[in-house]
Amino acid sequence: MNKPVIGLIGVCSHCESGGQRYDELIQNAKAAMVKQGMDVKVAKTAVYTVTDALCVCDQLKADGIEAVAIMDVTWVCDSLKYIFIHELNVPTVFWAVPYTETFSIGCVQNFGSVLKTEGIQFEYVYGMPEEADVVEKVKKVAVAGQLIKKINTMRLALLGPRQTWRVAGPQDMTVEEWEFSLKFGPTLVHMEMEEITDEAEKISDNDAEKVFESLKDHTGKVLCRKETMIWMTKVYMATKRMMEKTGIEVIAAECYPKYGGLMNQTSSWIEEDGYILDTEGDIAHAVVKYVLNAAAQGGCCALGEIGSYSDEENYLKIAHEGSTPASLAESIDQVQVSPSGENGCFVGTPLKPMEHCTVCDLQGTAGNYQMLVANGSVLPAAHEEWVNGGEKLLVKLRLDGVKPSEAVKKMIDAGLHHHIVVKEGDFAEQMQIICKYLGINVITL
Repeated sequence: MNKPVIGLIGVCSHCESGGQRYDELIQNAKAAMVKQGMDVKVAKTAVYTVTDALCVCDQLKADGIEAVAIMDVTWVCDSLKYIFIHELNVPTVFWAVPYTETFSIGCVQNFGSVLKTEGIQFEYVYGMPEEADVVEKVKKVAVAGQLIKKINTMRLALLGPRQTWRVAGPQDMTVEEWEFSLKFGPTLVHMEMEEITDEAEKISDNDAEKVFESLKDHTGKVLCRKETMIWMTKVYMATKRMMEKTGIEVIAAECYPKYGGLMNQTSSWIEEDGYILDTEGDIAHAVVKYVLNAAAQGGCCALGEIGSYSDEENYLKIAHEGSTPASLAESIDQVQVSPSGENGCFVGTPLKPMEHCTVCDLQGTAGNYQMLVANGSVLPAAHEEWVNGGEKLLVKLRLDGVKPSEAVKKMIDAGLHHHIVVKEGDFAEQMQIICKYLGINVITL
């Protein structure tokens, strides 16, 4: 992922004290932000007037900023900052500096009250550019802007049969699709499964065998027939070619009953290539996986659902049949490919131990969405536990600060979806900031 592009603006008033600090504050802020890995576009002038503000807006729009930091060098009128909110329309963080006579933090509070009244989301920081936590928060806003832009421009394929029936809405789409697309931004593309399988059938066994050999490091122990794995490889090859040709980065594919086992191995393989392929037609959690991977600048996610839990041992067992990328296993020896359906398979493994992980779950409709954002860890799972769990994906998940039974109750009481996405690392605050700017209610445990 490229560096997030963020604008940096200093606002001042000739009627207020503090403007003499503008050059030093902005120069130091830029240096600190660049050091933190941001691509900083500094306003070409200190903003004292409406003319200054409009010229800076033109500059920063041309610079392609994805977020903006506005430093209140002095107290300024609301009408000045309104211009940036309305014209730039990107995630905004207000930066208050600790000089009492400037009322900088008071100015942030004043304008923040206006934005809250209008339902406009923002973040703020308080402190000097030399303070690491201040600049880290600014970076999280910059990354949020970058990821929101990626979501807004993503292409997501719904793979599987669609019928032209309706109640009182679109003929072959659902109103829910329209609502999700308008809320989050991705273009939803309908594709039939035959567009993949027809292309897969054109691939020779010889070509597929060569590719399968190259994929063995991401495959593990195979219990399926050789013919099945050659067919799985052809499906993978056809899917990847389609995604490369169309610019589609995410697929939500139909699974059972008609296509049980068809896309599981493809999902496991292709997510190692940086794409997302959900095998249960779950658009929302395919998007969550995409965002978490982008926030982490790589890697893969695990998706599953609660199978059981124990308050005494303080963990939930998350399971799923099975399309988990092999890189999420502790070793390739723990990955197993088992038969599923007539000529398909599923991928099973215990998830590797993780000292820190982020847990997310997205649910909602009609523009009204909520996301669980929690922290936890993944415990090692014994081979016998994995076998007793059906030789599927097994995640022994310990959530931070909450008993499993309490967590399950909160999730059920909130009406959260049964799918859970687990990502190694702590991205909770980053996901909360993204949710804030997208107008998604955050559920915590």
